[in-house]
Amino acid sequence: MTMTSPARTAIQWTAVQAGLWVGKINGEFAGMIEAQWGEGFSATTRLAKNLGLFATVEEAMASFRE
Repeated sequence: MTMTSPARTAIQWTAVQAGLWVGKINGEFAGMIEAQWGEGFSATTRLAKNLGLFATVEEAMASFRE
């Protein structure tokens, strides 16, 4: 399953296993989202910057636009 976030430069999100999504921009690693079961979704940039814990995977994906 591939999802695209509506950012300025689209990030292509791919679920690589249950609870783990990897984002790429033009084929380059952009970041990842990991399910923290029962807590939410943790978003981390390609430079290992933690963007936070979000209630939904869509909110975590949206955090890459800011």
